[in-house]
Amino acid sequence: MTESMNSLDKKFLFYCYGLVLRESVENIKVRKYLFALLELSHQAAFQREGIALAVGLASSSHLEETWAVLEQFGQKRILRLGLHSTSHKSIHDISWRWASSTALLCYGQMAIHAKSSILPWVDKIISRMAYYFKFCKYDEVLKSSFLRSTAMISTVLKRVLQRDNGAKSYTFKQLSCLIDCILISIQKEPREFFDTYFHQKSLQVISALSSLQQCLDAKVKTNVLSTCFESLFMLPATGMLANSLPHQETPSEIEYLYDKMLENLDQLLQCFLSEHQTMEELQFLLQHFEPWLMANETHARLRALKTALRLLQYSQENLNLISDTSLEMMGHQLALFSLLWRDESEENQRCARQCILLLVQLLIHERTEENSKCLYTSKQMKNLDMKLLKEVNKNCSHLVKVFGQNLSVNQNTQLILTFLSSLKSNNQIRANLALELFNCFLETQGLETEQVAEVFQGIYKVFPFVTFSNVQLSLLKTIPKFGQQHTQEVVEVLLSFARPVDRQVMEMWKILAMDKNLMRRLVTLLYLKMKNRPSEEDMISKNIMDKTELESIEALNTVYELLYIREFRITVHWAFSGIFLGLLTQLHYLFELDMVDNSLDNFEDILKLEYLSPFRTCLEALKGLFWTTDNWEIFAYMKLQQGWDLFTNMNTFKQGVTLLTRAITHYKCEIKSILSHAMRSMKSPYERDHLVGILVITELLNSKEVPRYKSRWSIRSFLLSSLRNSNKEVQTMSLQGLGSLLLQPKKGDLLRNQLSDMMEKLLLKEEENILVLMSIIGEILHRLTLQGAGSNSLKVAEKLFDLFDDERDEVRGEAIFLYGDVIYSGGKKYEQQLKIHAFQCLVPLLFHLADPCPEVVVKTKSTFMRLAILLNWGFRKELFNALAWREGLGAEKDIFLYMVESNFGEYHLFLLQAFMYVKSPQKNLQQAAMKFIGGMLQEYFSDLCFYLNKSDVKLLTKISS
Repeated sequence: MTESMNSLDKKFLFYCYGLVLRESVENIKVRKYLFALLELSHQAAFQREGIALAVGLASSSHLEETWAVLEQFGQKRILRLGLHSTSHKSIHDISWRWASSTALLCYGQMAIHAKSSILPWVDKIISRMAYYFKFCKYDEVLKSSFLRSTAMISTVLKRVLQRDNGAKSYTFKQLSCLIDCILISIQKEPREFFDTYFHQKSLQVISALSSLQQCLDAKVKTNVLSTCFESLFMLPATGMLANSLPHQETPSEIEYLYDKMLENLDQLLQCFLSEHQTMEELQFLLQHFEPWLMANETHARLRALKTALRLLQYSQENLNLISDTSLEMMGHQLALFSLLWRDESEENQRCARQCILLLVQLLIHERTEENSKCLYTSKQMKNLDMKLLKEVNKNCSHLVKVFGQNLSVNQNTQLILTFLSSLKSNNQIRANLALELFNCFLETQGLETEQVAEVFQGIYKVFPFVTFSNVQLSLLKTIPKFGQQHTQEVVEVLLSFARPVDRQVMEMWKILAMDKNLMRRLVTLLYLKMKNRPSEEDMISKNIMDKTELESIEALNTVYELLYIREFRITVHWAFSGIFLGLLTQLHYLFELDMVDNSLDNFEDILKLEYLSPFRTCLEALKGLFWTTDNWEIFAYMKLQQGWDLFTNMNTFKQGVTLLTRAITHYKCEIKSILSHAMRSMKSPYERDHLVGILVITELLNSKEVPRYKSRWSIRSFLLSSLRNSNKEVQTMSLQGLGSLLLQPKKGDLLRNQLSDMMEKLLLKEEENILVLMSIIGEILHRLTLQGAGSNSLKVAEKLFDLFDDERDEVRGEAIFLYGDVIYSGGKKYEQQLKIHAFQCLVPLLFHLADPCPEVVVKTKSTFMRLAILLNWGFRKELFNALAWREGLGAEKDIFLYMVESNFGEYHLFLLQAFMYVKSPQKNLQQAAMKFIGGMLQEYFSDLCFYLNKSDVKLLTKISS
């Protein structure tokens, strides 16, 4: 009792001291006695409070002097001691904290006693308080002093602003600093400790500060709400709070104290909402409940639900909220409440349904205010209450119906996206409910056009992360259905991720491919979008800076990838012609835009899309179209003739199209379909389509297949109409087509006569003329493809064979190359004889693969491959791989084996051909012959002994002697 009385007496003395200083008229003495006061001990709480009271009283008359003394005290006592503090147990550190506590209390007392005079000093005071608080080691003394002082300041400011209209002109820029300090203090509270007074007072102070001139921006509010929610919602369940209290309160007291805490939180939320009475503010506040509504702890979810429910009730009963925006995120919030429809706690379920009901009512009311058209009458609203709150069987269909009828399109979109996102949940009940709600919405409400893309993007993003197999399976079945209903939008969404296409995108294409009919629609849309190419002028006018972002490029990327997906092989076959012409015109389009990049042309093993330019992607897709559809002979034809290189330059592009179409004609690849697509392309508004189309058509006229599909009359009419095309090249090609053997069959005899005359002179001319003659012969043979060259083919083949060993590189190479065309030119009647002759040329051609002239080697590879295809060897594709991409001894051995193994029973004939070159004057041929003979004897000696007869042995003896 004595000690208590002494404390009271001393506090009274401090009070008297402050009164004397307040009444003093001498500013110098006030400073002197204030500083003497602050030099006293700050160890006891009554001393700190007494000193602060005296300072506060003095400030009411001497505010500037008081501020100056506190600043001097801070520099001399607090900051100096702080610099020398090394341990929280040191006397310096303890003194520092006591002094800091006194200073903090002084600032609060200054606000209490100075009243409106304090307004110009508020920001300075707050800055100094925050400085002391943030740079001190937080303990109970500082925390309590800071909170008390802050409460004093907020109380004074609130009163002054209410009473004095002139005070409202002040803006307090540093108020958020006070809130930050309080939040830091809350965050540093141990999770297992529950300080009721501190939490209550903190919430009250934040609420008071936030009401001052609407000082808090969205970022500060978010920090406040996140911190407060975490500090309260994540506390142990109410029954376990006793262990965390500093005193031994009874369970009933604990519950009461915690309820008071929640009341303070409610007041804070209501304060925020009252400042800005809009639906946008309510939406903003509700967004901060999400982590706790989805928390694993049942009691945390319940606390969040009850707090949200009270906020919604307050909004409905006390405010008339308005809105200026779409409030689309309200759909997200409703989805979060809906996902607690089957919560493991029935109390949580009831709270969630009430939240849904109130939020729907608020949204209906808001739309009524906006549109003056109510979707629900008051009686219908009551029925809604009953159905939502007494849903015994927990059926979601009515809930989805309510949403569909009363939410905007944007709100419904966010609702669905939230259901989708929740499919990733590790909570089985929640994931299953999200799936049911999502499927129910698709089946009962459907989607508006503007929703489709966003929803499918949601499916795309969620699918790889779904945890439960039943949910994944259901979604797996939904995706193709979605694609059937919204094919256009689905393709556009997937194309938006095609920069470049990644593995997940291709997995989605595979899932869509589960529906065979859908696959055709998808691929058709792809190559149509690939042809949707803006002009350069359009791109400039639309300010499209990155040309690779064009939809046609995205479609191209996807087509390139789909070629190598097994599930799409049949569909690619079906769409072959459309893709083929689309890729050719795409190449031309990229030439027009000057988007040609050949920097990687020499590195054919680098075929990953991320390393390819759009031009290179297009060219590789064109190659891949033939390779993946098992038209590898066409690919080989182009590769071994270096035909693909013709597409890398605008000047040789037309030659490339012609050569590729010639290969298509030769190997009878999709002739009917390609012709139809090419003829349709002539109706396109773009010249590039006309040019590519007429090049393809003119070359296809040499095919024997064309007359089966199109009459000569219809083809002639088509070409005559093409003569009116504005493009001169199209006109020229149309004239060439009109002069084809298909439309002028009598020209065949004339061409065959010319061929007879030329081949008689073939071996009598000089080098230049021989090359010219061979070029003309090749062109005549090509034009005679439809009727065949007859017996002339065999004669030309024999004469060309004589030139295989010509000393002149160009002559030798051209003869070998032309031979590849000749052996196919005789027609059905001479086919077998030409095959026999071709067989006799195999070994000489094999030897010329080691020709010293690289150009001869390239042409030999092409002809050797064509002979292998003509003779129907068993290892044709493997042979092509070796010829095209392999080098060295390994390649030589494999080519040798492919040739010999593909001609079982005829090994001795190869040996006889080889012996003819043993004494060749050309060293390379002689060496090749010796290696070949050695290989035959080593690998096939027993077979040779079986097949060689006496006449063969005599011949070999004669050759070798």
